[in-house]
Amino acid sequence: MEDEELRADASYAMQPEALGNFMETVRDLLLGCRATFVTLFDEPNGTRVFFNQDGKEVFVQVVSYPYMGEPADWWTDAKLVWAGRVSRQEFVGAFMHMVEELLSEHGTDGYTRNWCHAFPAEKWTALQAVHSLPS
Repeated sequence: MEDEELRADASYAMQPEALGNFMETVRDLLLGCRATFVTLFDEPNGTRVFFNQDGKEVFVQVVSYPYMGEPADWWTDAKLVWAGRVSRQEFVGAFMHMVEELLSEHGTDGYTRNWCHAFPAEKWTALQAVHSLPS
């Protein structure tokens, strides 16, 4: 079986807190949270990434919603985009590496220039602190 890569592109113009929200979710998984999610809005539609943790694996589901204006309508015509199990260690490692590459390439000032809002430094610091704890 070939390795599959899942990539999520979030519109920073529509949702500047997307990266920080993912940082909080990754931190929560490291702290043992069993279920969490991140929502990426792209008015009126959106994508929600669900994380369910069991031991050292995380079951990830990516669901696309055509309309997220009213909670009662969320599941109408919702589509499962991707689902699979990933090692928590590999997922967290890949996420940390992605953010480190982003900072290496742009720095916090470059991030602000490119995406017109501040890098979520406090959330990054909190994630790094939890990530550095012994497992």
